Amino acid sequence: MKKIYLPLASILCAALISGCSSTKHEPAELVNFTPAINVTEEWSVSMPDAEGFLVPGVYDDIVFVAGGKELSKVNARTGNREWTVSFDSPVVGGVGTDGYNTAVGLENGELVVVNSEGKIDWLKSMTTELAGPPVITNGLVIVRTKDVKITAFEASSGDQQWVFQRNQPALTLRAPVSMVTRDNLLFAGQPNGNVVIIDVKTGRPVFEFPVAQARGITEVERLIDVVGAPVLSEDMLCAAAYQGAVTCINAMNGQMRWTQNVDAVTGPAIDDDNVYVVDATGIVRAYYRESGELRWENKTMTYRGVSAPVVMPGTVAVGDNEGYVHLLSPRTGEEIGRTRLNGAIVTAAPTFGAGAIFQTKDGEVAYLATR
Repeated sequence: MKKIYLPLASILCAALISGCSSTKHEPAELVNFTPAINVTEEWSVSMPDAEGFLVPGVYDDIVFVAGGKELSKVNARTGNREWTVSFDSPVVGGVGTDGYNTAVGLENGELVVVNSEGKIDWLKSMTTELAGPPVITNGLVIVRTKDVKITAFEASSGDQQWVFQRNQPALTLRAPVSMVTRDNLLFAGQPNGNVVIIDVKTGRPVFEFPVAQARGITEVERLIDVVGAPVLSEDMLCAAAYQGAVTCINAMNGQMRWTQNVDAVTGPAIDDDNVYVVDATGIVRAYYRESGELRWENKTMTYRGVSAPVVMPGTVAVGDNEGYVHLLSPRTGEEIGRTRLNGAIVTAAPTFGAGAIFQTKDGEVAYLATR
């Protein structure tokens, strides 16, 4: 059966607007507020326009950024570019790195691994484009392709080590997805609404838990893809599903902690007190970490294309389609700071130092800090 991948914009059109040609939701106007936190742009570098859902790869004091057909190594403290390598096809699969090996997926379906000097070590032709950033851990480069196949290669040689694949629904969502690792385990969201936990060494699943259950009659109504990345914080593991829920479990024994219905379009974020998630209309919600009860919701950014939340010192931040970065109070959800970058922000910003590193569709990569 041929698989169909629907872009998130098409899904939102079908599922939320019920006829985009006749009904259009205008983005909410920016609210006025009194700033209560300072955000500074420590540095910014320009890359070619970003294809797909590109996320910078951060390791220690180095950040690897991609755009167009280029990959650059940048000093994360100063913003100084150390080298740039060019490819024959645009980068679409994000950046994964362990500081020595750096992997990207290209639009032509190739997986490319570059060494610490910016030289291409090896490449592989995959069955489809990568669906998100590679993960490099335990001497392996692990990738997920758009056919939901997870494949591990030996980082030094490119030799295939194992493949994991569940049955794929006929219809899946084309949205930002990422995998995360801890110790010898890989955590990957699936289009069936589950998160599977895989032994990195063998590729065998060791546990699987449901984030949400499919509802509705049509295939669009039953879309239940886990979006963004599962997030780990101490003994808590949380994930979010489109048209589903945000669910948190005990990462040590797999027991359910709590679940809340939410039509998520991004993965969640966690701090010491809250779990944050953004829904399909741009409402940002915070749930108490321990109980799962709703703490607050911010409705001032509806239909602005709000990106995944990221926890920064003293705030939780989200980007939008106009390049604004909104800083919200973790206690009340009120906007307490704002700055603007060049281009839409559609992917999660990896944390670094006193802030996070944001990338826009227009190719700006900026380190924003709250000092």
